[in-house]
Amino acid sequence: ELNNVIVGLESLFSNNITEKTKYYNVGEELAAEVEKVIPRHVLGQLVRRDDFSTDGNMTLSSDNLLTNTLLAHSPSPQLRREVYMESNTAIPENLNVLDALIKERHNHSTLLGYKSYAHRVLSDRMVRNPQNVSKFLNEMEKRSRCMFEKEMELLMKAKQYVEGESHIEAWDVPFYSNFIKAQRQYQRSQEEGEVSDDSTQGYFTVENSINGMKTLVSDLFGIEMKEVDIPIEERWDIDMTSNAEDRISKGAALRKFEFHHEHDGALGSMYFDLHPREGKFVHAAHFTIRCGRNREDDVESDRQLPIVALVCNLSPSSSDSDSLLSHSEVETLYHEFGHGVHSLLSRCSFQHLSGTRAAMDFVETPSHFFETFARDSSFLSKVLARHYTTGKPMSEIRAQHLKQSHNDFRSVEVQTQIVHSRFDQALFGENPCCPALGGSSTTDVFEKLHKEAGVPFAIGTHWHSRFGHLVSYGAGYYGYLYAQVFAADIWSSCMSANINSTQSSSLREGGTKIWKDMLIHGGGKDPKTMLEVVLGREPSVEPFFEGISKR
Repeated sequence: ELNNVIVGLESLFSNNITEKTKYYNVGEELAAEVEKVIPRHVLGQLVRRDDFSTDGNMTLSSDNLLTNTLLAHSPSPQLRREVYMESNTAIPENLNVLDALIKERHNHSTLLGYKSYAHRVLSDRMVRNPQNVSKFLNEMEKRSRCMFEKEMELLMKAKQYVEGESHIEAWDVPFYSNFIKAQRQYQRSQEEGEVSDDSTQGYFTVENSINGMKTLVSDLFGIEMKEVDIPIEERWDIDMTSNAEDRISKGAALRKFEFHHEHDGALGSMYFDLHPREGKFVHAAHFTIRCGRNREDDVESDRQLPIVALVCNLSPSSSDSDSLLSHSEVETLYHEFGHGVHSLLSRCSFQHLSGTRAAMDFVETPSHFFETFARDSSFLSKVLARHYTTGKPMSEIRAQHLKQSHNDFRSVEVQTQIVHSRFDQALFGENPCCPALGGSSTTDVFEKLHKEAGVPFAIGTHWHSRFGHLVSYGAGYYGYLYAQVFAADIWSSCMSANINSTQSSSLREGGTKIWKDMLIHGGGKDPKTMLEVVLGREPSVEPFFEGISKR
């Protein structure tokens, strides 16, 4: 009975994030600032309201893509503040839902004999217990602290230069990070004697990204990725009560790809649902529709093939061109693709151990590994980045600059992840931050952790009410950073030298090792053992910090 209550609260928290959209109005002055960043025809697609602009005023929404675009690119501090405050107070009802979830998870876990929900869920993870999580986060915080302080100082100087005052607010970080990155890109291009236009705009499209995926799985694993037609009954992106054929002819969003290995035969199918629409899940995720498994007792087939779906909310395409993407969107797409490939390449007898049904603090390792290709200068210049009008590949120098740009302010991201991970542990640890259990409010603890770390926080906001990972990764959010360390180590050990080789066999060798010694096992083998086999030693944090320190 208690478990049913918990499941209901988890569903309510997640559904509120998916279904609740906050609409708010900005006046004529801020509306003009919005249009400096986002063209009106694109804005209409993001807000998804016919009356989004009337009498000079404008209606905006808490849509993630809209919010992140304005925060990253609007030079108006007034607009950035408005957008940040509105979007981070969009789901106040989730605060009470979260309190109830913390309480019931704690009660359930103590009834089962555990000290806390965190002790319970971590008992079968790589990290084993909350004490080891704290040890890992402390090490990461210590190693990145010096870089973080230097980068925060740069943000302060940039704001002082632009606005005349240096205090960094939460809504300033995305904009001034991009501001300095753009300056550095220009300086790098001048130092290398490159043309003054160092823009990467126009080099990333959905089609380029998918073609890059096809090349990647072929070179790494000898797999063919082929697009196939989708029967109407398989579609979920159209209203089946309307004229479905007409909707499809106008270009529905859903696409389907089948994967086939040159020796092992059919591997499974992957759906791509990449663009926003009303009522759709608002984040990016990989979903398993059907797990793969071996079927030794089946005379018709020895394998149940997996079916997975990649769901994103990438920039919408216009009626006459392919969807242009930002580089961060390409990284997101390749990250989710890594999850999908993990699901397709595992070989397990039990479907509950298939693919991503692995230890939660290991499962992000393949996705972060694949994400790395989206910023590798060799892969960018040779395969992924092609200008949408000319087809011309991105230059090697420009690709290197893009890779360097990724490391700019990486320590700020790491410190923020550490704060979120510590917050997650505080929610579900031995003394949970829940008033009903004698603890502080979640908002107070969230603010306290930000201030202790020196990470900007906006008083009056509750970003964590939209933090869906508290449901799916409760007490396990540290696993994202944990897995990034593993992925960086695997990349350094198996890929960094091979990807620049002119011999395709070198890339295949590394890819085969990763598949046959790691991905193939899904959750059926101890991840620590798999990592040690792939690396030839115990994992290390050194490649991660070596990577983010490169400029």
